[in-house]
Amino acid sequence: MAKKMTKAIEGTVVKIEVLGGEKGEMHFDTAQLPEKIQTDLKPFGAGHKLGDAAAGKKGVEAEEAINKVWEGLMAGDWTVRAPAAPKIAVKTVQENFEKFSDEDKARASQLLQSLGINLPGLTA
Repeated sequence: MAKKMTKAIEGTVVKIEVLGGEKGEMHFDTAQLPEKIQTDLKPFGAGHKLGDAAAGKKGVEAEEAINKVWEGLMAGDWTVRAPAAPKIAVKTVQENFEKFSDEDKARASQLLQSLGINLPGLTA
């Protein structure tokens, strides 16, 4: 997915530039907001950050990710993130596929195709 905007935070100022827009970099100083809005933004922002930690996860895994981010925030670490889901490289799949017997290649190829996975070179 292509990047749609850039965003940076410096002190109380949020800087946003919409790519392909006309305004260039826009600056929003949160210190200028009414006190009630500033107060409401803290739990809203925390909820958003914690919720992002659980994106794509379920149950216990989501709870652990949320707690990891909360613990990081409590320790003063804004950048802490929940661990990403394990990933496997296409090259690794292809290398392992080549080790299969012809019979296993046929079965694996069928399974991958039934899952909608069409990888280059994975035909029996």
